[in-house]
Amino acid sequence: MQILYRAKEKIVIVKHTAESTDTQVAWVTFGPFMNNTIEWETQFALYASNTEIQNGAYINKLSDIAASTQTLYQFEEGIFQKPVSDSSISPNTYALKHEMTGYPVLTFGLAQNVVVNGEGFPNHPINAIYVPFGQAATMTPIERIDIYLKNDIITSTIVSHIMSDKLTVSYTEENEYTVAYNVLSMVSYTIYIVR
Repeated sequence: MQILYRAKEKIVIVKHTAESTDTQVAWVTFGPFMNNTIEWETQFALYASNTEIQNGAYINKLSDIAASTQTLYQFEEGIFQKPVSDSSISPNTYALKHEMTGYPVLTFGLAQNVVVNGEGFPNHPINAIYVPFGQAATMTPIERIDIYLKNDIITSTIVSHIMSDKLTVSYTEENEYTVAYNVLSMVSYTIYIVR
């Protein structure tokens, strides 16, 4: 562990969506302990931001709302308006429409609560996409995460590329995973992932 702390390394967790055009975001980052627990539920929110999508940019959420699938959320007057059920939207997919006058483009995405080692992080972004005024966007989260060690990434920042090795964990029927990391057989940490 001392090697990781001397290098100021953090564990970086990135979640995935089904859309290949979505930009990934560091969902949560934290200093490692010998044993780490990451927990979340499959509930999502939509967020709006004026952050420019570029590597390393911190996403400043201007508005967010707990969201449901197969529902269209119009964003206008600075908030997500009353949702409208829409059966044409695929199951497990979240949808929004950018109707905020005076903003030719805004950044939108999904956000999700996460608990790391007992500390809660509410509605942290998991992806980012540009949506021009008058256009709609859909996002479908998938149960796959990447785990990195990196010292220069903070929570809620855009990560268009990471040069570190990663471990990808995909969820199927399992709700709990244990992963371990070993640096030159001198230090290790364990992450318990519960969803």
